Amino acid sequence: MRFNLISTMTVLAAVAVAAPSGGSHKQKRTDGTCNGTSCRVGFENYECNLGSCVGEGGGDGTFCTVLDLQDGTRRTYCPVGCPDPGLC
Repeated sequence: MRFNLISTMTVLAAVAVAAPSGGSHKQKRTDGTCNGTSCRVGFENYECNLGSCVGEGGGDGTFCTVLDLQDGTRRTYCPVGCPDPGLC
């Protein structure tokens, strides 16, 4: 019985140590659409930080993304010239 208890405690401790922490990778992703030269999410327009909504592949209604990072900064990815196709 004592062996089973010790084995169980060891396994649980190993699992707790191996669990990833939230860390600084938390971010809130919000999808929007291009509205003129900005990315519109709901009733708010956000200036494009990375890429643009103007040019070939852009235009009103084109997909864009706003990321609110844990450190309080915001990045807006727009489709024309976007460095990360997964976010544009």
